Amino acid sequence: MRIKVPATVTLMLILLSLIPAGAVYAAVGMSPTQGIVGQEVTISGLTDGTSYTIKWDGVAIKSGLAGSTGYTSFFLPESYSGEHAVAVESPTGTQVFSGRFTVLPHIAVDPKLGVAGTTITVVGHGFGVNEKNVAVTYDGLNIKTDVSVSENGYWSTTFSAPASSSGSHAIDASGDITKGSDVADKDFKVSPTVKIDPIAGGVGTLVTVTATGFASAETGLKILYSGKEVRSGITAEVNGSWSTSFAVPSSTRGSHIVNAQGNSTAVKDTGDLIFTVAPACNINPKTGYVEDTVKIDGSGFANNETSIEVTFDGNPLASNIVADDSGFWSTSIKLPPCVNGPHTVSARGRMTAASEVSASTFTTQSQITAVPKGGSVGIEIRITGSGFSGSKDFNISFENTSVISGTANDSGSFAAIFKAPAGKSGSCNITATDIKNVTASTIFNMETTPPEVPKISSPKDGATVGFMGDTKVSFSWTAVADPSGVFYSIEVSDQPNFVKTLISHSKLTDSKYTLTEAEAVPNGEYYWRVRAIDGAGNASDWTPAAKIKVGFITTGMLISIGVGVIVLIIVIIVLNRMPKKKRTKRDWE
Repeated sequence: MRIKVPATVTLMLILLSLIPAGAVYAAVGMSPTQGIVGQEVTISGLTDGTSYTIKWDGVAIKSGLAGSTGYTSFFLPESYSGEHAVAVESPTGTQVFSGRFTVLPHIAVDPKLGVAGTTITVVGHGFGVNEKNVAVTYDGLNIKTDVSVSENGYWSTTFSAPASSSGSHAIDASGDITKGSDVADKDFKVSPTVKIDPIAGGVGTLVTVTATGFASAETGLKILYSGKEVRSGITAEVNGSWSTSFAVPSSTRGSHIVNAQGNSTAVKDTGDLIFTVAPACNINPKTGYVEDTVKIDGSGFANNETSIEVTFDGNPLASNIVADDSGFWSTSIKLPPCVNGPHTVSARGRMTAASEVSASTFTTQSQITAVPKGGSVGIEIRITGSGFSGSKDFNISFENTSVISGTANDSGSFAAIFKAPAGKSGSCNITATDIKNVTASTIFNMETTPPEVPKISSPKDGATVGFMGDTKVSFSWTAVADPSGVFYSIEVSDQPNFVKTLISHSKLTDSKYTLTEAEAVPNGEYYWRVRAIDGAGNASDWTPAAKIKVGFITTGMLISIGVGVIVLIIVIIVLNRMPKKKRTKRDWE
């Protein structure tokens, strides 16, 4: 059966085929036409049930079937800043829209709030292709530089939030292509925070409080411990940071709340911090010597706890101590004999085990004492030592000269006796050193009184000795006595001021001295003097110089006499050779 088509229908089909294809393009639209990576973009004007493909810079990024509303959307892909081509095909293969979309640079920050020290991640989108010199700023100051950017304008970096006052702080970024003004700032909100260190210890423990994120230069800051003020008058820095410390007050064992507040920051803004008080034993001082008296304080024990005893290296030293209603107690002990180095001082009670107590350390130092503390050469000196190595050999020196050795007992103590050696007066150093190089010193004051000045006996001032040159003069003087012994020094010079000495001897034990053959002096005038020196080295004054003349006859006199004798002999000889006759008085004249 043949179907007849009305002429009007045929005409309409012909007219529709003549409508330009561009008329379809005008129906499809895109909104918005600029934005940031990840932003949703809407495509409108699609035909219901018709397939479509959306392309970004020629690359398909979404496909599907249009709904009854004719709308669809896509999210901007990771792209560098500037214009990008957007095309829509509907049905797929037939382009119904083309346009340009401008990508704007932006950053994202995570997290958006925290405290100083929080790690912040900053991600950049829509920057230039491989853009250089990208930097992140925090309140306008560079905090991260030389960030690497990918070819599609993406980058990521992290930094720690610097110490900052409470409130919002601007984070921005820029580079060689992207200006900071092109990028919207992101805020990071800083909250106040407080830390304490340590978080546990005994009463008296020094606790350091550090805080950040308070108001800029905030005043009226204070610390509360169990609700009671323990530190005040604190002012924050411009960046909202501050620090202080306090000693844990007397308090019972267990947890105690620590708070901080100021004129702008309330306790609720920072929350509660917990300090745990544990039983503790503290010693003062922490270093000293055997038999020193030291103070021991206990804290954090049970209320009114009884039967508390102090131990030194585990051995009881004090007992029957009672704590007060805050768990505090105090006593004093005399340190027992013990070796050099650290020792554990602790305590225990009826309700508190030794293992619960935070012990203290006392460091024993070595020491020696001398009895007597002063005297003369030859006196017996008793040295007692403590705080040395246990059962180790030791040596005692007097002015760096070894005088006696021995071995300390198990507790590092010893006693030794020796006689004060000669050689030095005044303050003399006595040192004890053991095989482990533990050492201690004390002072012995050697007497400083010089002996009496001797008196010249012979030759006296003005005396003449010897017949002629090369005389071995014999000198003598009065003897001087001293408890430490005496020796003498003598000097001979040809000058009264003894600027130059011809003969000098020291440590003479006799009160006389005769020049040797080699020392014999020729005729002339000389001066001599002598002084006494005791065993400690104390010297008397010199005797007044005595002038002596050596030789009764000088060489000139001897020559003159010799010439006269020769003349006399000649006269006698001449006279003897004259004719013998009766000589008259005239002949003799």
